[in-house]
Amino acid sequence: MAVEIRPIRSDAELAQHHFISNYAFNSDRGEESAARRSTYYDRDWCLGAFDGDELVAGLVIIPFEQYLNGGRIPVGGIASVSCLPERRRGGFVSALLRQSLATMRDAGQLVSSLYTPHYSLYRKYGWELANRIISYSFPPKSLTTRRAQPAGSWRRIGPDEWAALDALHTAHYASRNGGFARTERRWRHHVFSDYAKGQRDAAVWSNAQGQPRGYVVYHTMMRPAPNAPFPETILRVDDWVALDGDAYSAILNYLLGHDLSNRILMLASPDDPLPDAFEEPTRIAEPPGAWFGAMLRIVDVPAALAARPALPPADGKSATIAQADASAPWNAGTWRIVCSGDRISAERTNTAPQLEMDVCALAPIYNGYTKPVDAARVGSIRVHDVAALDALSAIFAASFAPYCPDDF
Repeated sequence: MAVEIRPIRSDAELAQHHFISNYAFNSDRGEESAARRSTYYDRDWCLGAFDGDELVAGLVIIPFEQYLNGGRIPVGGIASVSCLPERRRGGFVSALLRQSLATMRDAGQLVSSLYTPHYSLYRKYGWELANRIISYSFPPKSLTTRRAQPAGSWRRIGPDEWAALDALHTAHYASRNGGFARTERRWRHHVFSDYAKGQRDAAVWSNAQGQPRGYVVYHTMMRPAPNAPFPETILRVDDWVALDGDAYSAILNYLLGHDLSNRILMLASPDDPLPDAFEEPTRIAEPPGAWFGAMLRIVDVPAALAARPALPPADGKSATIAQADASAPWNAGTWRIVCSGDRISAERTNTAPQLEMDVCALAPIYNGYTKPVDAARVGSIRVHDVAALDALSAIFAASFAPYCPDDF
């Protein structure tokens, strides 16, 4: 078998790329679905694995920028990793993932992110769990907020006013950790609609002075209810931002006003204070639903560290780490990591390492998801100098828990 990994070049190859993905994920394989997919995936983002002239597997690398401690890190979002079932376990996906790392490095995408239910597969190639999403579920009829509905007004908007939401989204996420800077295409096809299909409701809240301070995007869905004659109505909040306490209360009161729904489903970051906003938080589904979020991988160690701002306590701290990276060998070796001011640098060194780790361990430390001491506790880091753990903790400290509300 001669595997060739390369970009998709023709309409026929793009159609086959769409087919493989839609077949693998049990999606609509018709022409309308393929046309819709082309509205949110550029051909240039599609990478294919070929056996001779036959395209047998593919993936997509979506260009993003992710906020982290006030910086914007170029990210390659891996999606639609798929292979024809009769060609699985032939090394095609492995070759694709390895080549994707070189492709992202050449494109200046310093880290990579992906969603998957198969964590063990991607850990083999250096991705690691580095994000958590909380799912809060509560009945609107039996909850009240601790703060009364503030003075202000709501205005419904559609996709053509995406910039109004983008301004609020940027104001909220730019100083946080994990959110993506959004393009118009992303707003239209992934926020106001679900992968360019259907239409979601959206509304902006302005305070008494007429200043926009929050928004909510949502849709209603029906699900069968066990042992009930009628289906359950769920209002799912797809995206929301509150810039202050008044906006926070206004959004919750707005949602509670949808009391024909059996329950509200909201996604939030692990450090979101939502339970504190209700008079009776015990009426939130207990325990609050949670599932792991996106995986992260360092694509280019020195460049990724240089792009990541550090917090003030990191100034003057340093640590020497030995890192293994079988899938991206340019990252392997011993690195001296130093923080000066708010800038981090990494240079190769021949000195003895204070810490040893695989590339998997670095990504969740990099974005603040895992503390170095906890990584050492579970054996992801081998420690030769305990002081280096404290230094690494300061260098990679984050003001907020990593949280990415964008699916891709």
